[in-house]
Amino acid sequence: MTTSALISLTRDQNLIFELQAQLEGKFQVFPCDSLATLPSTLTAHPAAPVVVHLGQETLGEYSAGRFVAELDEAVENSPVYGLLAKDCPPRLQKLAEKSIDHCVAMPIDYEQLRKLLANRQDIEGELQGFWSQMPHKELHGRSRSLITFTPEMFDTMEEIKVAARHNVTVLLIGETGSGKTFLAKLIHELSERREDRFCNVACGALPPDLIESELFGYVKGAFTGADRDREGKFAAAGRGTLLLDEIDVLPMEQQAKLLRVIETGEYEPVGSNETQYSQARLIVASNYNLEELVRSGNFRTDLYYRLNILNFHLLPLRQRPWDIEYLIRKFAVDHSRTHSIPLRSIDQSFFEALRAYNWPGNVREMENVVRRAVLYCQRGVLTVNDLPTSIRQAVQGQMLPQYQSISHELPPIVVPEERYPLTNISGPIPVGMGVRPRTPNAPPQMHRPSSSPMPLPQQPHNMPTYAGSYASSQSAHEPQSMGPMMSPMSQARVATSGSASLEARVDVLEQRIIEDALQRNNFRRKETAAELGISRVTLYNKMKKFGLL
Repeated sequence: MTTSALISLTRDQNLIFELQAQLEGKFQVFPCDSLATLPSTLTAHPAAPVVVHLGQETLGEYSAGRFVAELDEAVENSPVYGLLAKDCPPRLQKLAEKSIDHCVAMPIDYEQLRKLLANRQDIEGELQGFWSQMPHKELHGRSRSLITFTPEMFDTMEEIKVAARHNVTVLLIGETGSGKTFLAKLIHELSERREDRFCNVACGALPPDLIESELFGYVKGAFTGADRDREGKFAAAGRGTLLLDEIDVLPMEQQAKLLRVIETGEYEPVGSNETQYSQARLIVASNYNLEELVRSGNFRTDLYYRLNILNFHLLPLRQRPWDIEYLIRKFAVDHSRTHSIPLRSIDQSFFEALRAYNWPGNVREMENVVRRAVLYCQRGVLTVNDLPTSIRQAVQGQMLPQYQSISHELPPIVVPEERYPLTNISGPIPVGMGVRPRTPNAPPQMHRPSSSPMPLPQQPHNMPTYAGSYASSQSAHEPQSMGPMMSPMSQARVATSGSASLEARVDVLEQRIIEDALQRNNFRRKETAAELGISRVTLYNKMKKFGLL
């Protein structure tokens, strides 16, 4: 039986021996006697769970606040479990319950501790078992695979498998970012030409006067600057596969020459009268329906019918709701490996937000969003707060109520519908295979009615806009309406001035934004400061100013 590493932060040798005896065979305990040595121990055992003895002896010369802050700073990607000793200071217990994953009272209930340690999610293991337990279709090449749970794509997957085996031109139609290049490379890997080259020409990135020389090459002296012969993509591909992406932008003159190559295989390099023959297999891709371009006169009819032998339409991601959760998991695993960031779980709110989003950039946009979330995630847990602000704003009102942030009386964030069109996903959505959302002890409510859900507040640099709209909605003669949410200092300032000054109102709004950010981050100052874009010292000073400490 393989054993995992477990780090024990304590100065009690008897506790270390007890942990080793009780967890023998499942965990190898690595003792750590101080916060100063914890980072080096974690470097040797990345992502290992940390068990912290929360008592006066472990606290040492640290204050409770500093101990929890330093612990939070040292541990980035590991779960943290606290063992509450009888002499644990009340403030340390209160802060620990807000900051770490779970607290267990001493004497230790080892059955409970074993369950907590056993429940650590294995994202890679879940990914392997996720698609095997649901109706799906899959295609596997040498370096890439395509797996879909969307029934509308099942027949397409079978047709792609057949098309890959035969030497025919393939036409791929789909929105930008929907995976046309990925599918073209997969077709190449499934074909008999897999040992030969795969070449890609992005027609939309080339000026019209350079497309011909890029495709067919040129000879020395063909034009100014042509100081040597250069082969084109048709020649470079050899007997392999050539992808012409964004074929819809190809000028009419090049369309005629491309038609000749497809029909006869013949072409001449620019500046040459010597006919050459292409042996490459052609795959063409377009972001637009070529039939509509033919009707408008922007695409040759004969070329369209020559390309339209085998065509495949790639559904946009918003029409593939069953694929979204699998892709989230896949990209999370891939980028956690790439950036060496151990990943241990994905909160259900993360899935809910990404299911509700419309994905105008399709799979490419999703991959970039998940990559960003992996880079910003805390202690290996992906949550909705790791998503870009634009996505959180776009999906407001689309997520389930239990995943929405709660605020009070702030003006709503208006998201233009034409910029972020929202689409409800109907029908059952596959739930996570074994993923459980992290549910730490809830922080105390800040006098917010549970029936008033509000969108996530914007970053502090948008405060003047909020302050202005808020001030315009309040009467200058009613400072009492702001009283319940104001700190004593702010109330005193308003009372002294006799009216709600602009400075006092901005203070009220700033306090509310900080309170909301603290609540979303379970009162962890490090994450809250990062979200607000300020330093931890600045956050501490503002919390002290508003009486939030």
